[in-house]
Amino acid sequence: PVEDIRKKLLTQRRTLFRQAAQTEDELLWLETDVESEVQERGQGEKMVQLLDRLDERMKAEIESIDRALVKLGTARYGKCEQCGKDIHQSRLEALPAAAMCMVCAQAGENKAALRK
Repeated sequence: PVEDIRKKLLTQRRTLFRQAAQTEDELLWLETDVESEVQERGQGEKMVQLLDRLDERMKAEIESIDRALVKLGTARYGKCEQCGKDIHQSRLEALPAAAMCMVCAQAGENKAALRK
């Protein structure tokens, strides 16, 4: 199952970058180098160009995917970053990059809504 989650996360990440890609060369690079880029955590010129084109929401989504990929295969994956409890399996299947359990995520959304 870990490999399935990794593939799902990498597909989501690739899709976000594909939305920002503007040239055939960048699309080709995404198909060949995104997985090794995550593993190396490098910031090559093409990566920087693509990141510059992403909006804040997309950048945040990629950052959460990257954090999940780093945690994957460790005891930290699937643990809520707020309360430390296990994130329910159904939530992880739907949102493999989820960093919080439903209770903490909803509490955060409620606080954000009150600030508006």
